[in-house]
Amino acid sequence: NKLSLPDDEATSSLLSAYDSLSTFPDVGPALEALTKTPSITPVVFSNGTQQMVGNSVHHSPDLSPYSKVFHDIITIEEVKKFKPHPDVYHHLASKVGKSKEQMNEMWLVSGNPFDIVGAKAMGMKTCWVDRAGSGWTDGLIGGKAGAPDLIVKGLNEVVEGVKKAT
Repeated sequence: NKLSLPDDEATSSLLSAYDSLSTFPDVGPALEALTKTPSITPVVFSNGTQQMVGNSVHHSPDLSPYSKVFHDIITIEEVKKFKPHPDVYHHLASKVGKSKEQMNEMWLVSGNPFDIVGAKAMGMKTCWVDRAGSGWTDGLIGGKAGAPDLIVKGLNEVVEGVKKAT
């Protein structure tokens, strides 16, 4: 029962493919809208490594034209823990100049329910991108306490939704 890992060339090829993934059609216009909304400071917040996420943001054909929209790329690498560990969210707050007591001044936007649940548990405001239109069904934390603050069908709805909710 041995685990074999791909060789360096295969790994490099896989990571290169990751860097050139296509985005959903609404990503570009949503990022454009952010450039016109100085009240929102967008950052990338990921469980990936700085190198992996940075390469995607700066080299993906679809995403790289918008890389300057992001004020920072914040990963869990320094913390050495993964979302939804509380230390990761505290690290995010620190990187954007907020204290632990100001978590409710930050929004996390994601299509992943685990991201939403973790951020909500830390007191952040959350926006869930429900591309399938199936509604919020995660029951880890029941009721309003576990539900996103905002549900949108696409990124094109995020900026206006956040502005209205703030």
